[in-house]
Amino acid sequence: MSNRIFTVLSIACFALLPALTGLIKSQPAQADEGSTLEPGQAGLISFTEALSTTTEPEETEAETPPTYIKGLYMTYSSAGHQGLREHAFNLIDTTELNAVVIDIKGDKGLLTYKSNVITATAIGANNAPTIRDWQAFMQDLKARNIYAIARIVVFKDNYLARAHPEWAAKTETGELWLDREKLPWLEAFHPEVWDYNVALAVEAAQRGFDEIQFDYVRFPTDGRISNIVYSQPADEPAARTAAINGFLAKADAALEPYQAKLAVDVFGYTNWHKGDFRIGQDLSDMAAYLDVLSPMLYPSTFDHGLDGMPEYDVNTVAFPYEVVYESMIRAMARVKTTNPDIIVRPWIQDFPDYGFDRRIYTPDEVREQMFASYDSGGGGWLLWDPRVRFTPEALVTDDVLYPPNEQGEIMVLRYQNFGSSDAGLQRSAAGFREDLEQLWAAGYYPINLRDLAVGNAKYRRDIDEVLPQKGWHSIRSEELLNNRLSYIPQGKRPVILTFDGSHISQYRLLDDGSLDPNSAMGALYAFHNEHPADWPLRATFFVQPEADDPDYQLFGQPEFVEQKLQTLVDWGMEIGSYTLNAADLSQDNQEELRRQLSDEASIEAIVPGYKVDSLALPFGQRPKKSFLQHGKYNNLPYDYELIVQTGNQPIPSPRTDAFDPYNIQRIQATHAAVAAWIKFYQNTPNAYYVSSGVIPDTKPVR
Repeated sequence: MSNRIFTVLSIACFALLPALTGLIKSQPAQADEGSTLEPGQAGLISFTEALSTTTEPEETEAETPPTYIKGLYMTYSSAGHQGLREHAFNLIDTTELNAVVIDIKGDKGLLTYKSNVITATAIGANNAPTIRDWQAFMQDLKARNIYAIARIVVFKDNYLARAHPEWAAKTETGELWLDREKLPWLEAFHPEVWDYNVALAVEAAQRGFDEIQFDYVRFPTDGRISNIVYSQPADEPAARTAAINGFLAKADAALEPYQAKLAVDVFGYTNWHKGDFRIGQDLSDMAAYLDVLSPMLYPSTFDHGLDGMPEYDVNTVAFPYEVVYESMIRAMARVKTTNPDIIVRPWIQDFPDYGFDRRIYTPDEVREQMFASYDSGGGGWLLWDPRVRFTPEALVTDDVLYPPNEQGEIMVLRYQNFGSSDAGLQRSAAGFREDLEQLWAAGYYPINLRDLAVGNAKYRRDIDEVLPQKGWHSIRSEELLNNRLSYIPQGKRPVILTFDGSHISQYRLLDDGSLDPNSAMGALYAFHNEHPADWPLRATFFVQPEADDPDYQLFGQPEFVEQKLQTLVDWGMEIGSYTLNAADLSQDNQEELRRQLSDEASIEAIVPGYKVDSLALPFGQRPKKSFLQHGKYNNLPYDYELIVQTGNQPIPSPRTDAFDPYNIQRIQATHAAVAAWIKFYQNTPNAYYVSSGVIPDTKPVR
């Protein structure tokens, strides 16, 4: 754990916790922990004594944690279920997953393994462990190089509350207060409750967990919370946050001798509001004690939409990217000022919706949440599915992985017209699909041209304008602002598919409105559907709005122009300029040159809000670079950050000094050329760029 300087807030006077206004929805129900057992009668031992009873692990060589955590969740029950456990481990073995979150103490207070903490036995929490041979289980995790996260539910604990009602939330009559699941809660004020949970956390660290993740570190929200009579006043935010932060400070100090990180789960809406949200969770304060913050950003729980963004208020579940991105960037702004080194890693939704239209997320919708985490500076993501099924198609496979090499070359492939055969420069849908098959089988991963070096425009606008205007702290990630090959899975090779001229054969719709399977888009879309995670819809189309031949004018079919361009953008692809009509830019008429380059404005007028960044030189001729980069025609400005040539060679890595964004060479994608280049890099693997999967470092702006 990192050394952090913190101040424990003093406990102020408390009053009754007022009822929440209904802004928070509870998270999905957990898998059943088994029948409730009678707790023991022995009292809670001291924190020091509890720690002294834990068994020291055998000395093992410390694992280097993965740089970008991609995890799934195993419930109390599934951890001991052979079929579910094999299913989870198989996903980790065969996909990009590298981490698992395991219930150590679940929602009812039962422990997954038999603990050496005396109190656990005394209250009955040890009575039904689901993992009998814990040492073998942990050895299996380490052998698979799995980053292991121990989830410990803190203040919702049926066993501790019933064994020690003096520490539990009560009603006016002195009875245990119960939530909607008819389960009792502990008050967050009692150091004895802190000690028990901290002892379990230290034991988990000693047993080899890489991270301790506390959940339910808050005051109750579900049920008739107005009926709770606390032992101390709890009406003021300072009192609630002092209790929560006091617990975290104690856990932080206890875990300091170990390598395990300290993490906390928080409600999604806490990222949107300053203060403690009436539950004691003030993220700015909590961040001082944490290595990781994991907000639960399930779109199904955002029943009040996104604050100040009415376009997402109706059926919010239909906007998985926006929910995660907008929540994450606000979480970053809240916690990075307090703790610049904290990692924000969200829980994302991989379970059926229960709050809106009851949809089951597609692989693309699950994947969109993963992209959103990266695009906002997140340090990975965790899949939540209490059924422990998950969506395998949403996960990148690891059949072919290479050692990281971010100094290597990159192929930018140039396609033009499509027809019935692969004669000359023409390509057929079948031949194009063969290219895709070969690239996919060799471990390539498609990106847009702008991903080479153009920063995320929305991220830039958010940190420079949107967040400051709303009074949020300023943050900044140079990685995201430069966007140099962002979010390519570790071990994969980027490849860029470009399409010149916007011929109808590239993107044709049939009479019924469906994609022509014999067009480039038809073949690309079909291949994506077969490999939704391994082959996202990424490609760059250079279009000409005023082509002399109608078949080249924005993919022909003028009645579908707006629909086609908007679909490309919505699906995640890039639109670039091929000038107004594939002009020869070697001419001397500067006024005509400016007119041709104003193609950018024509495209942006058709797709409102879209920014064109890339220009393809139709015949390879070029005027001086500054003329191409920016200018104006009839008060219509243009500016291009990437300029591509025809050429026939790969490009240097954008992470090297040799990369020139205004002189990007391409490889003419004939059938023979694509196969030859793939074979070349198979024989010289160290020559190609391979992603290292780094976390985009985000820092506060002082």
